[in-house]
Amino acid sequence: MVYHVGPTSQRAVKRFFLLVTAGLVAAGALFVLFLLRDPRPHFEHRRSELAHVEERVPVVAGTALIQSVRLTATSGLSVEVGIRRELADTARRLPAMVVLGGHFTGAEAARLVGTTPGVVVAAMSYPFDGNPRPSAATFLRQIPRIRGAFLDTPPALMLVADYLSRRADVDTTRIEAVGVSLGAPFVTIAASLDERFSRVWALHGSGGSYAPLEASMRRTIGFGPLRALSAGIANVIISGPRLAPEHWVASIAPRPFIMVNAEEDERLPRAAVEALYAGALEPKEQIWMSGGHVHGDAPTIERLVAIVLSRVTADAAQAASGGT
Repeated sequence: MVYHVGPTSQRAVKRFFLLVTAGLVAAGALFVLFLLRDPRPHFEHRRSELAHVEERVPVVAGTALIQSVRLTATSGLSVEVGIRRELADTARRLPAMVVLGGHFTGAEAARLVGTTPGVVVAAMSYPFDGNPRPSAATFLRQIPRIRGAFLDTPPALMLVADYLSRRADVDTTRIEAVGVSLGAPFVTIAASLDERFSRVWALHGSGGSYAPLEASMRRTIGFGPLRALSAGIANVIISGPRLAPEHWVASIAPRPFIMVNAEEDERLPRAAVEALYAGALEPKEQIWMSGGHVHGDAPTIERLVAIVLSRVTADAAQAASGGT
């Protein structure tokens, strides 16, 4: 038996597929809008209040005393912090630096920064419990956890400020936020929302959301087209356009904002670097140093630490002598 589909039936089939297609497009658009909603309510909810502090036994590491601390908020947000204070420091209250570097470094940066006289260093880990080195096959399964970590990092930084504000050895008027590489956008956002950060440093950081994310995947996803697709999808899912730091940085003023960038940075497009600096208001400063992007190499870390420390300790000495 042969069935013939007449013109009326053909039009009905076309209308059906058009309606289905339109419905899928509309559902996709609504899903994207949901993912790109304003993150401020989430920040406020997760930031909540500091509920529990677990301070482990400090250990002597070279010239410093290092203590591992776990902070937990009433919302359930939890973060690991490494606290470093030099043994030679006898002053009761010191300025503090909240340091957020790459996602492989985390709290261990308290050991990697080297000698930091005159400063309490609080090196924070990202609030991420997934595989830090996912394969191309497993990356997409990690995206929900990555999204959660991205959105939880700014409130986690504010939680660290809560903790430092309670410490008797910290000058609470001089808590500086230092973001290195991937950490630069997050400290920019956190400082825009929390005025307790007296100065903000973006070291080897940039604006934008897609470009830095794509660059961070190069070591795990070698195939360019797959990396570009993964970065594009992840950028939407993690609310990347909402988290682009150039949209937040203006709120840091009138507190100082300082960028330190590498002249031969192979990971950050110059346009993205310039976009972040252009978005900041005075007082702001940009320092250029020779070489490429920081990759955890000791010489580059030492140069960056020296730049930050020279300002922090000089300002502390000026304040102690009665200057402004």
